Parts: sequence; C-alpha cells; structure tokens
Amino acid sequence: MSYGYLTLAEAQTELAGRLGDPKSIFWTTAELTLCIREALRYWNATTMAWKTRFTFNTTTDESWYDLTAGIVTPIPFDVTDSEVLSFLLYNLIEPQLSGGNYVGTDMFSLDDFTQAMQRRRDQFLLETGMVTSQSVISLPPPPQNRVTLADTVIDVKRMAFIDDNGVYSTLWRTDEWAAQAFQNNWNLKPQTPNGFSIAAVAPLVLSIIPPPSVHGTAELVTVNSGAALNPAAGVSLGIPDDFAWVVRMGALADLLNRDGQARDAKRAEYAQARWTEGIALAKIFNSVVNAYINGVQVVPQSVRSFSTYRAGWQNEAPGAPNAIGVMSWNLVAIASQPDAGPYSLLFDLVQNAPVPVIAGDFLQVGREDLDVILDYAQHLASFKSGGDEFMDTVPLYQNTVGAAKARNDRLRLEIPFYDSLSDRATRQAAEADEGQVKQTAA
Repeated sequence: MSYGYLTLAEAQTELAGRLGDPKSIFWTTAELTLCIREALRYWNATTMAWKTRFTFNTTTDESWYDLTAGIVTPIPFDVTDSEVLSFLLYNLIEPQLSGGNYVGTDMFSLDDFTQAMQRRRDQFLLETGMVTSQSVISLPPPPQNRVTLADTVIDVKRMAFIDDNGVYSTLWRTDEWAAQAFQNNWNLKPQTPNGFSIAAVAPLVLSIIPPPSVHGTAELVTVNSGAALNPAAGVSLGIPDDFAWVVRMGALADLLNRDGQARDAKRAEYAQARWTEGIALAKIFNSVVNAYINGVQVVPQSVRSFSTYRAGWQNEAPGAPNAIGVMSWNLVAIASQPDAGPYSLLFDLVQNAPVPVIAGDFLQVGREDLDVILDYAQHLASFKSGGDEFMDTVPLYQNTVGAAKARNDRLRLEIPFYDSLSDRATRQAAEADEGQVKQTAA
C-alpha cells in the first residue's frame, strides 16, 4: 500500500502559498521541489519512518556484503553534488549553472562551492563512520610491522591478519604504551600479531603489534574519502541520501563565514548548528532492523561481537551461515562463511526516504505528518530571505523536530524493544568505544 493523498504539484502549490509567492516568482517550482524532497529526507533522518524488505543470495566464500551495492538496493547513493549545488545556489540567490558553467556573482566561484561540499562530505564520512569498505592489502615481509595505507583511507575501523595458510587473527586497536605494559619487549618478539596502533606513526601508516613472524596479508574495514566532486558532471556524494542536507549545511557554514561581501555570521552560525545536529543524528541512524537467513530469523549483532564471543569466526569451515554481524550503516558480515549454497539473506531495512520526482507523484507521508513536513520545507525555502524574515521561521523547524520526537516517543512506548531494534548499525561503534574504555581502565 502507498499514500495517495497529496501530489508533488499540490504540495508545491501549498508551499508557494505559505511563502506568499503563489505564482512562484521568488521561489521557482524547481526550488520548491528541492525543499520538499529535503524535508522528506530530514523526516526520515529523524524518525527512520520508511522501512522495506531487501533480499539477496549469498556468494560462495564471501563473508562481507555491502547493502548499497547493486541496482535494486533500497539504500542507493542517489544524491549528487549537482543536486546539492543547485540548492546552495538557490540558498544564496545565485544563478543556476548554465551549460555546466557558473555564471554567478563574484562573491563565489564554482570551485568555492565544490571544495566546500567536498570538504564537508569527507568530514561527514570521518565523524560518522557510517560508510565503510572491506579490502585485503599486502603486508611488508616479516618481521617488519609498519603498514602503509592508501591515501584515500580516512580511518581504520577493523583489521585482521591473514597468514599464508589463510588463518585469520583479529587485530584489536591498541597503542605502544599498552603494548609495552602488557607485552613486554613486544617489538623484539615476532609472533602472530594481535593488535594495531596509529598512535606513534605518520599519517597513512599503522603499526602491527607484535611484529608478524610469518608472511601474510591484512583484511581492513576502513572509512574512505569520497570521489572527487564535479557538480558540472554530477558525482554521487557517496553518503546516505537522507543526510545529504548535512553536507549542504556544512558548506553553507563555510561559504557564509568567510571574510568579505559573502559574510553572513548569523546564517553561518545557524548552518553550523544544523551541521552539528546532522552529525549527531547520523551517529545514531540505523539501517538493519531485522534479518533472516533462509527464512530463519536471526538477531543481528555487531562484527565486534563476532570477534569477541565467536573468536576465529573467519576460520570456520564454509557451511550454512547462521549469524549476521553489522559493521556499519552499509556493511554486514555473515558467519560461517557460506559454501556454494546459495543461502537467502533477507533484511528489514530503513530505506531511503521515497521522494517525489514528477508532478503527479504522491508524497508518501500520512496526513498526520504532512503539515510539519511542509513547515520544514517552508523554513528551508526561507533561508535565502535572510535576516529576521528567515529567523522568524525557526519555530516551523522546531515544530518538525517536536513532531519527530513525539513520534519516536510514541513508538518507544508501543514497541517493547524499540531501542534494541533501532541500534543495529550503531552497536559496532558503541561496543568498540566500550572496549577502549575497558582497555584504558586495565
């Protein structure tokens, strides 16, 4: 079933009326569309309202699966830098690109916009750790223990040593002080490593502790920088669609906080606060709610739990998988490593917010929520008015925040284990932080 109450065209008309611009003179139809689409994405970022089922089969000997991969995924990276730039240009009353060229005022250049978006996009990836990638890299000959990483690596979330016999050993995040305290003279005693450190090394280098005694490779789960942006061509942001607005807010904060005629300290402060809000929301945003293997329900856990309570899970003989570990918003692992099977994996996922594309598309929102979503769209549209006219619309934004909180509180009361179902994608980070605290205390 889907909602069939309000079309995009009708929402545009209502929004234009709210703005006192019924003929769409100051706010074009295209701009109103961006406001409505972002309002829907913000609603999903705050409520995780839209969920769907996603199923696919295992691949022989493959433990790791990226939920954003494939053309049928419900969480593709659809938002491009072109879309974000278009909204930025409306925000700042600059003309849209013409033939891929920026023809605006001398306050900004196309490179200013591109660099602001790219800088904030990569900062988003680092601060949230939402999007991770799995890879295997070569290691230097033993007993060398310094490993050089690709310059696209922002952070290392997980590491495992793989010897020449294919045996995996989880490497826990540590540092040289702890290594010396608990493994005296560790650097003089090559053996199977059990940790890695970034504390006493140069950027893009990590230290394996203790040095390996045999040759091997390393499996990494990393946060990587995104692709170089080129809004004239349209490049995927590479972050969850429902958080593209965070990059836009961060870029606005940078662009409006510069010295010169572009400076607008009040709106820059607002945009930075919205950036901070978005980072906080992203850190608790969920992807996997529930999961099944061959029709049998399993409780998703963290990959860290695999390594802690099912030590050697990557060394189990291939067979029928019976557990699912969530590494991040997009990356999951299964244990045991599947044999030829194949086995069916089914996930109940928080999908991307369904956004309207053409005038006749219906907004997929219940009647009870439409008003606050249009409130938020009106607030977004008013940004370019600036001054008191914009700040007077802040209560509309607060209405939406309050409605999202009320919705979440109601579900928390009605669903006995709401919080347990809603923290799958964040449990890995929480357990990693807890492990670091325990290690420090020791």
